[in-house]
Amino acid sequence: MPSWEHEFPLDLIRNAPDLAAELFGRASGKPLPPYTRARCEASEATTTAPAELLSDSVVVLEDGASGSGTSPLTAIIVEHQRGPDDRKPYSWPAYVANLRHRLRCPVRLLVLTPTQSLAHRCAEPIDLGCGELRPLALPMTKLEPVTDPEQASREPELAVLAAAMHHTEDPKVIRALPSAFEAIDADDRSLYADYLRAALPAAARELLEDILLGTYEWRSDIGRASAAAGEAKGEAKGEAKAILTVLEARGLTVSDSVRQR
Repeated sequence: MPSWEHEFPLDLIRNAPDLAAELFGRASGKPLPPYTRARCEASEATTTAPAELLSDSVVVLEDGASGSGTSPLTAIIVEHQRGPDDRKPYSWPAYVANLRHRLRCPVRLLVLTPTQSLAHRCAEPIDLGCGELRPLALPMTKLEPVTDPEQASREPELAVLAAAMHHTEDPKVIRALPSAFEAIDADDRSLYADYLRAALPAAARELLEDILLGTYEWRSDIGRASAAAGEAKGEAKGEAKAILTVLEARGLTVSDSVRQR
């Protein structure tokens, strides 16, 4: 079963395809051709051969300015690699070639990685025998956490993704997240909050809960379980305080160690 670390960036791209173009631009440092719409495309790169080829995500940038329908300008295949995989230099060229054949447009390969060292490995040219394929790799550590609420509102998916990928404890980052959530489609907010709860350290997670709890309905099993645990913990604290109040009212001395227990 894929981990949240693998699925989170891909879910963001599925819900906001423009994010793929933004990440590609940050990785390459070069502008993509002007486009009017970004959409997700079927990820299958399969031909009539028996073997199934399935990329993580495909985003198509289209030009609809002519008024005669849309046409693909370029496609971005997004692969999220959590570790080395010696099979990828053989499957990635097939993804690119088959998608290029299907869409009749240039295809670019973007590989997201958790570390710079893995990005360097994934970006190695792939010898095709008649040329080479050069994947573009982006280590997620290059996404700077967003502390400015206005920036978070302008780039909500990037703000949420950077906070999760850095496992940040910075309160400024957490307090900027509500602005990002307000700019994200309401149907996606709870799911993203669940991902953040799984990614953040305890202190940052508690601060996020204080901000969001009671506002969003937890959609994932992780979120619901964590919310239930938080409620149970709060109830236990309330009961403990009530017991201490009763003991003190009866004039009974409670030592610090017993009070802590």
